[in-house]
Amino acid sequence: MGRQETYRKVYAPLRRAGVEVLEGGVPEVVLPVSVVSATVSCTQEETGRRDAFTDFREPHLIEHANRGWYELATSFGLFDANREFLLALPAHRYNPRGDVDQPRLWRRVRLLDTWDVMGAACAIPRGRSVSGYEECLLGSRAGRPEFAMLSLDSTVCVVGTTWQDGIGTLAVPDPGDTVPVRRMIDWEVSGADVPPDRRAQALAWLRRNTPAGVSGRDRSDPTPRPRA
Repeated sequence: MGRQETYRKVYAPLRRAGVEVLEGGVPEVVLPVSVVSATVSCTQEETGRRDAFTDFREPHLIEHANRGWYELATSFGLFDANREFLLALPAHRYNPRGDVDQPRLWRRVRLLDTWDVMGAACAIPRGRSVSGYEECLLGSRAGRPEFAMLSLDSTVCVVGTTWQDGIGTLAVPDPGDTVPVRRMIDWEVSGADVPPDRRAQALAWLRRNTPAGVSGRDRSDPTPRPRA
């Protein structure tokens, strides 16, 4: 997809939903997109994870889900002073091979004053897969999120997902220190058939970061650590 088409079909709709994509600005070494999904296996007791959940029966589903997402994002420190953070977006608008594991890239974005993450942002169409399903950039449709967000310093991740009986957001502090994510990183480094670019990203992360490990700090307190 060319630059103009990318702006018209991806960046402009996201901006209308209150999320402005910025040019460049992604840190050189960042927690790989491909490992962030492992945070759904994190527990509150071991990692300080917190969830915000909205039942499908809630008459104001998107409004409540938006409120839960924003409360977690602000309390955990997802945004910097300019309300900027990283958002995982598809590397390609279409999925011509119907891959289950579709590549995504971090993009630096800014949250605008008026936004609708769980509604309008999740409803931006991506196209129809070879399986015949309509796909969207941050989910499957409004009120059906599937997205990953990361603070610029990789110390907080926020994931939106759709469960069987509702939708929710989970936030995890220091995701690169958690057991599920570290296992995924190790697999990205040494596993068979891992694409070279993903292996390189995992190696770069390990070389730059030497986490204390899950035993390196007290995780019995689920309260997220304040960030400057």
